[in-house]
Amino acid sequence: NQPNLLQQAAGAYRDDMGVGNPLFPDEDEEGYDIDFETLEATAFYTQTLGVPARVDWADVTVRRGERLFEAIGCASCHTPTMTTGDHEIAELSRQTIHAYTDLLLHDMGPGLADGRPDFEATGSEWRTAPLWGLGLAHTVLPLSGLLHDGRAGSIEEAILWHGGEADGSREAFRTMSASDREALLAFLRSL
Repeated sequence: NQPNLLQQAAGAYRDDMGVGNPLFPDEDEEGYDIDFETLEATAFYTQTLGVPARVDWADVTVRRGERLFEAIGCASCHTPTMTTGDHEIAELSRQTIHAYTDLLLHDMGPGLADGRPDFEATGSEWRTAPLWGLGLAHTVLPLSGLLHDGRAGSIEEAILWHGGEADGSREAFRTMSASDREALLAFLRSL
């Protein structure tokens, strides 16, 4: 919910770790637990992390799943490709990336609503989550769930929680054949 990585890092330090800093000071203490240079280093580290390589991307089933992903409308929000803007770090400037997101807010319906508006987002609007690295999620964090609150224990369950603007895609997934569903899931696990 922050406009840039520097503020995201500062907010995470304060809200997730209780570490006061120049952007988000600890109101109960004088001074800061970390300095501005540490915030800048954290933001630099985060923005220059490499993206995990896709696995099994040439597999016939994965390719079929990718076509199904597009055919049922998932790619209308989970946009496969975008180009970064100009950046002071040349390696980050004008890069084609495959994040599988449009970075926009979408009404996901009452099933995912938490009833807590956040800035201009209503309690049922969520920013499209990037799907790159999705296949590694349970390997890296085996006990973590998916979706904004971790409620989904699997990729399939996360899809079935989609509602609102994604009703059509969810229903297409729910009613497709078992082999098509498995192909789509194989594609998502390849990201």
